[in-house]
Amino acid sequence: MKSILLLEKQCTQGQNFFARMRDFLKEAEMEIKQVRCDEERALGRVKEITEYFHGDAAKEEAHPLRIFMVVRDFLSMLDHVCKEVSQQDRTVVGSARSFRMSATTAMANLKMYGQHARDDDDDDDEDSWSL
Repeated sequence: MKSILLLEKQCTQGQNFFARMRDFLKEAEMEIKQVRCDEERALGRVKEITEYFHGDAAKEEAHPLRIFMVVRDFLSMLDHVCKEVSQQDRTVVGSARSFRMSATTAMANLKMYGQHARDDDDDDDEDSWSL
């Protein structure tokens, strides 16, 4: 764009075009500077993360974004393990369903358990009095 703007001195027409191009170039240069600053800051943070999790960022200087591949692989393994655990949980829940009982059976068992518990409490009370 700068070389195109150099043609302005040689051209007698299109002054409006060259004026707009100059304005655009100024804005683009400011945006490019901002993007470069953001890039440096982001790469600095990537380097910090690499040092924190990987230990030696100097080793990874040739491949600074390799840490993202490591994280991707880790998340993939974690996802696989979560799916396996989920399948195991379904198997356990599925096998437990065969032990369901009706409400009347459950109530009868609770009453029977309650009676045994009272009998046990009565035995404990008798033992405590005999001391």
